[in-house]
Amino acid sequence: MNPYYNENAFLQDLAFLVNTDSGTGTVEGIDKIANFMMKKYADLGMWTEKKTFRADLGPCVEARNHPKSKEIDLLLIGHMDTVFPVGKAAERPLTVDGNRVLGPGAADMKSGTLLCTCLAAFVQAERPELKLCVAHNCDEEIGSPSSGAWIRELASHATYCFDLEPGRSDGSYVKTRKGVCRLSIKLHGKSAHAGVNPDDGASAVVELAKWICRFADPARRDNGYRVNFGVIKGGTAYNVVPDSAECDVDIRFDTPEDLQEAMAQFDVLRQHPFDQNVTAEIAVMGQTPPMVLTENSKRLMRLLEEEGSLLDVDVKFVGTGGGSDASRVSSGGAAAIDACGPVCFYMHDAREYFLLDTVEPRLQLLMNVIQKL
Repeated sequence: MNPYYNENAFLQDLAFLVNTDSGTGTVEGIDKIANFMMKKYADLGMWTEKKTFRADLGPCVEARNHPKSKEIDLLLIGHMDTVFPVGKAAERPLTVDGNRVLGPGAADMKSGTLLCTCLAAFVQAERPELKLCVAHNCDEEIGSPSSGAWIRELASHATYCFDLEPGRSDGSYVKTRKGVCRLSIKLHGKSAHAGVNPDDGASAVVELAKWICRFADPARRDNGYRVNFGVIKGGTAYNVVPDSAECDVDIRFDTPEDLQEAMAQFDVLRQHPFDQNVTAEIAVMGQTPPMVLTENSKRLMRLLEEEGSLLDVDVKFVGTGGGSDASRVSSGGAAAIDACGPVCFYMHDAREYFLLDTVEPRLQLLMNVIQKL
């Protein structure tokens, strides 16, 4: 029996969180959740502060047990926002269906965010000398544009970090993540009548198509990056040579050097387009660094494996292409383990749920690891 986790109380608190709309930008709902979380930490005797970096995205929460110390032994992170619009909480409130717990954001990641309070209670009681900091942000689902620098700054003073993002469906924890870079590309050509004088035009759409084919070449897929041309727009009418085209591009990369290589390829195309009558603009719209393994990360992994074997918990680690704030923590210098929350399925989907019977054993594992730090 874990004295820091009571299933009924956990589900009651989780119902409040899940039944409060907090899609990114839902300021009122995120503020309610921030106030709820701050009270949880204040009741444990921790210092709390609400931080707002962009009014249109809502507040973030920082809680510490040693507020006068800049250094952090253990950083816990979990975001308060979801991908679901206003109205989904009323439409699909928290539901417990046997071992499945459903609701908008129940898995990603309100259950994990709530578990941070259990871990904080454990640290306060069992390891009060550890300098603990808990950070909950409001905009992770759109790449943490307002809170990313804050999380990276906290990580620069931290030794270890657990990100309570949902565990993978096979129970795996995440050890590495690819970096993410989003580009906006705009091509400008020259319009002409498609039937009367097509050769007088310069098709921005054809130019963009050639860019796409260049990056889709199988020979380029063994590089340390992958390029996805996601949203594409171009042209004005079927019988006009299109003088404009634009697209949003997603680059996933293993190392900063890999991103530099990808950007160099785009810059070559910008300076030397296939059609010299087409010009290009390329803008970086957002970037998340990769989550990398450090010696301290490997130490954390070994501790999880050792303590898992004692608890009969199968501990597995995977790398993934998806982004999370653990990448910002890693770039800040702290050793991070991600996907420490309950095992979940169908994230960002109306079917989203987590397995209730995975909550306590995964929580206990983290507590045992913290005891050994």
